Amino acid sequence: MENSKRAIIYIRVSDPSQLENNSLETQEKNCRQFAKSKGYEVVEPIFNEGFGSAKHVLTRPELRKALTFCYKKSNKVSYFIVYNFKRFSRNTEEGLAAISLLAKNEVEVISATEISEMNPIGRAMRTVFMAFGQMENEMKGETVKHNMQEVFRNGLWPFKCPIGYKRKYRTKEENKGLPPVQDLNLTPIIKDMFQKAADGIYSKAQLARIMNLAGFGDFYRRKADHKTVKNILEKTFYYGYMYAPKWDEYQWGRHEPMINRQVWEKAYQKLIIKKKKLTYQDDCLYPLKGTLKCDICNHNMTTSPSRGRGGIVYYYECKNKKCRKTRINSNLAHKQFKKILKDIQPSPRTIKLFNHMVFAEWDKVISSTAITIERLDNKILSLKNELVSIRKAKDDDIYTVEEAKEYASKTRQEIVVLEMERSDTKIEHYDTEIVKEFTEQFLNNLTRLWEAVDLAKRQELQRKILINGLYCQKDKKIRTPELSPSFELIGRLTTIKGKNVTPQGVEP
Repeated sequence: MENSKRAIIYIRVSDPSQLENNSLETQEKNCRQFAKSKGYEVVEPIFNEGFGSAKHVLTRPELRKALTFCYKKSNKVSYFIVYNFKRFSRNTEEGLAAISLLAKNEVEVISATEISEMNPIGRAMRTVFMAFGQMENEMKGETVKHNMQEVFRNGLWPFKCPIGYKRKYRTKEENKGLPPVQDLNLTPIIKDMFQKAADGIYSKAQLARIMNLAGFGDFYRRKADHKTVKNILEKTFYYGYMYAPKWDEYQWGRHEPMINRQVWEKAYQKLIIKKKKLTYQDDCLYPLKGTLKCDICNHNMTTSPSRGRGGIVYYYECKNKKCRKTRINSNLAHKQFKKILKDIQPSPRTIKLFNHMVFAEWDKVISSTAITIERLDNKILSLKNELVSIRKAKDDDIYTVEEAKEYASKTRQEIVVLEMERSDTKIEHYDTEIVKEFTEQFLNNLTRLWEAVDLAKRQELQRKILINGLYCQKDKKIRTPELSPSFELIGRLTTIKGKNVTPQGVEP
C-alpha cells in the first residue's frame, strides 16, 4: 500500500462496565472494517486507552502516545481513526486544538461511524459531534453533582472516606444509603492523637511519630507525617459535622463520630489556628528547650545534636543567627539545672513556716468570702420580704396597682443583680492536712520530681518555678534571674531563718 494510506486506531471507553461488554473490541473491529473499506493500512500498535475520561487531552497517556507517534515523520501516518468523535474528545476546544496540530503534520482525524470528510460540511459536523459530546458530559456532571448534593444533605458522605473511616461493603450498590464506618484498627490511634493534640503539648511532627509507633503505617497505605496530622485535625467530620468544600456546605452526618466537638475544637485551636511556639522538643533529650535562653541576645536556645567519634552529643545552642555565641552540652545544662532545684529546695523548718503563712492567708480569704456571702444572702432575703410587703400594701390600697408594679420591678432587678454577685462569690474549701502533705512532698523532692515525670510535666514544673526562664552565659554557666512569687517567698523565709544563704546560680 502507499505510505499516504497508513492509519492508526485509537479506542477508549468512559465507564468501567464497558470494559466487560466487549465495547473496546467492538470499536476496534468497526475501525478496522472502516480502514479496510477505505483502503487504509492499519499501523500497529492499536492505541487502547481502556477506561478514562475524555474531558482533557493531556490526562490520557495512550492519546498522548498516539499523538507523538503521528508527529514523527518517519512513521508516515496520514489518518487517525476513532470509533466516534466522543471517543477522541468531549472538550470541543481541546479536541479542535489537537485536530489542528495533527493537520499541521498532515494527519487527518476521521470517525468510523460519523460524517468526517475533509470539506466544509464534514468539518462542521465534526465540531458539532464534539460539542454534543461536551454538552452530554457536562449534563451528566450536573446530574452527578445534584445527586451527590442530595446524598450529602441526607447526612451521607458521598466522597472518598476520611482517614480512619471506610465503606462497610465492597460494592457501591451494597453501600448505597449507608454511612462510612470506623476502621477499628485506626480508630484508637486517631482518637489518641486528638486527645494529645487537645492537650497542646505536642507538635504535628511529634503526633505523627506517636501514631506511627502505635502502628498507623501497618493499617494505612503509608506512614503518618505532619501533613497527615494536619489533614485529620482540619476535618470536622471526626465529630460528626460534614463539610463539602465543593459546595461550601455543612451537614450533620449519620456516621458514628470518633470524638466529641469539645476535643476537636481544642485540638484545632492548639495546632491549626494558633501559630504554635515550639517550646516542646521532639523527645525527652531536651527538656529545657523553650526555657533556656541566650544570656547575650535573649533569644531562645535551640537543639543542636553533633556526631563525634564517641557517637551523638546533644547541645543547646543560641538560635539567633547573628549571635550563636552560647552553646552548652545538654548533660551539663541539666546537671546545673538540677543544682538550682537543689539549692532552692527549702529546709523542713522553712516549709512549715511557708505552710503556716500560706494557709493562714488562705483561711483569711475564705473567712472574708463567707462573710460576703452571708451579707449578700441577707440582702436577697430582705428584698424578697419587701416584695411580699409591696403585695400586701397593694391589697390594702396603700399602693395603686401601677405603683406596686413599679416598686416590685425595681426590687426584682436588685435581687437579680445580687444573685449574680452571689453566684460569682465562691468558697474554695480544702482539706488542710492533705494539701499541707502534698506541699511538703512537692518542695522536698523537686529534683527527683523533675527527673521522674514525663516531658510535658517537666516543662510545666519549669514554668511554675521560673518566671523568665533560664539563661546560659558565654562561660557555659546557667542562671535564673527571677523565681515565681512562691519560691521568692520561700527564699526570703530561708534567709530570715538564717539556715541558708542565697543559693548559687540564683539571683534574688
